[in-house]
Amino acid sequence: MKIIILTSSRNGLASRCLPILCANPKINVVRVILAGEGSPNKKRALQRKLKKTWRIGLLGALNGIRLRDWYDDKEAGDLSEICRSLKVDLVETEFVNCEQTRVLFREVKPDLGLSLGNGYIGKSVYSIPCFGMINIHTEVLPRFQGAQSVIWPLYEGVKETGFTLHQIDAHIDTGNILLQQRYPIKFYPTLQATVEQNLKTAWQQIPAAFSYVCENYEELSQKAINQERSRSYTTPTFWQFLRMVRNHRKMYQSTHTA
Repeated sequence: MKIIILTSSRNGLASRCLPILCANPKINVVRVILAGEGSPNKKRALQRKLKKTWRIGLLGALNGIRLRDWYDDKEAGDLSEICRSLKVDLVETEFVNCEQTRVLFREVKPDLGLSLGNGYIGKSVYSIPCFGMINIHTEVLPRFQGAQSVIWPLYEGVKETGFTLHQIDAHIDTGNILLQQRYPIKFYPTLQATVEQNLKTAWQQIPAAFSYVCENYEELSQKAINQERSRSYTTPTFWQFLRMVRNHRKMYQSTHTA
């Protein structure tokens, strides 16, 4: 299986997954593309940001910036160094959905593409590989489409989290499910610690999951589960975040006094 990896993170899941994928004799990682955070239409990107800020409020937007640090993988290695040590071709592009990205995809004629830490990927990119592209969403689908890990289950009073590998289609986190892992949320004294520690659990399991899906893709794709459309989550408003904090406190107390 010829694999191409598309990522927007120099230190993230691509860094974790690449060594495991390269160690699988049935997988050939032919190229890694590291995309910048630019946009082909800066005006439209700014309009989307302003629209989102209007929807979640200024306090929600500012809090969302603070939350980003919770979701950073501070233990992942540098992608450039990992590619160099594994002798995997690494090319940087200006942004995900640019012509250079498409050219780099076409050059290596991949069977399957992996999205490891990106925003929206257009059809002009994800349709190039023979079998399309697959994405990792660090929550349970279809229940938590678009949701940031852990905080939205807590908002809904759910004590379970997980991750889902799914086919990429025209919408966010709506493609057919290839593999899913679920596990109980482990609670820590603060919401931040609960998010960070449960994400570490996911990050430790995801590389092997990707290796398994790539190796067995054709079989898994035939059994893939079609998702129902569900509520799509986004960055919480400030008041939604306060509910997450309150629910977390109650759940933490209940698990440590039982």
